[in-house]
Amino acid sequence: MKRRPIIATAIVLCALSCLWAQASGESMAKDTRELVAFTDDLGRTVMVPEDIDSVTPTGSTAQVILLTFDPTLIAGLTTGMDEAEYAYHPGLSKDIPVLGTFYGKKANLNKEALIVADPDVVVDIGEIKGSVDEMIADLDALQEQIGIPVVFIENYLAHSEDTYLRLGELLGDEERAQSLAKYAGDAVDFASLMDQMHGGRITFYYSSAVDGLEAIPEGNFHGEVLEAIGGVNVCPSTFSSGGNAMSLEQIFLWDPDVIVLGSEDAFRTVTAPSSDWASLEAVRTGRVYLVPELIENWIDSPPSINRLVGIYWAAWMFYGDEAGIDVYEKAKEYYELFYGYTIQPGDLAKYSI
Repeated sequence: MKRRPIIATAIVLCALSCLWAQASGESMAKDTRELVAFTDDLGRTVMVPEDIDSVTPTGSTAQVILLTFDPTLIAGLTTGMDEAEYAYHPGLSKDIPVLGTFYGKKANLNKEALIVADPDVVVDIGEIKGSVDEMIADLDALQEQIGIPVVFIENYLAHSEDTYLRLGELLGDEERAQSLAKYAGDAVDFASLMDQMHGGRITFYYSSAVDGLEAIPEGNFHGEVLEAIGGVNVCPSTFSSGGNAMSLEQIFLWDPDVIVLGSEDAFRTVTAPSSDWASLEAVRTGRVYLVPELIENWIDSPPSINRLVGIYWAAWMFYGDEAGIDVYEKAKEYYELFYGYTIQPGDLAKYSI
């Protein structure tokens, strides 16, 4: 009985070896291409093809960013897309395989399918997971298992510009990288300006829960955009919000200037005339806002470059005309540049933008 796990492991390893051999045979032409050294943001030196024709992401952040850079390079997705989402990604094949994610609680990367997809390079983009040494070990092990180069590029909101410049270096399209990096850098600089001019004036409560009763606490990356432009989170970092229901009484005690909601259900509940929330100052003064979502949520879902346009929306939401920007024009510029998509009448109508 004890031999079964050993046999099962051997079968899995054999299957991976066969798939690797098959993919290697099909990629013989690729192997003749010149390789160049790329030093990723963990300090790993990885040999990658000089001319990269295909990539796969390891998670949602990487998927969003790679799709905005060049959807025609994508050889596999971490999560599938519905018919409507394809409109924002011209050039992306609808037959592209879904491979799963490498990190996270729901990690489900299908390594066998990844080997068959046979990208030139696998790209992880985002925050460092655990320690640098742990992540180096993770990516080195994955690279050895699949026989495909794996690189990591850091992405934090404040350094979104650098993320695109690094991608341009890896993928060999400096012009595309520069145009995306400029929008990213301008948005981050604008957030810093808003913080300097108005920081500390506006308090906010943010929840993405369907009932609005689960706060995003101070310092949490889900509320990073709102804090970056100078907003003050009424929920302290010490407050537990990990799936625990919060009392409405607590929100009344905090009495935020603005309520920001990520769920349309919560928005309808909070703003209903007979709502238990109705006597809150933010509700009475009409300062309850639903986070816009066009492809992705503009504030935190996922915590990727979708937050760049969220910076402009959040500044308008908090400071109105004092922000000195036209949110619709900024959104129009963002979607045309990053997705090649022209905003249609009605796309943002329910958000009063």
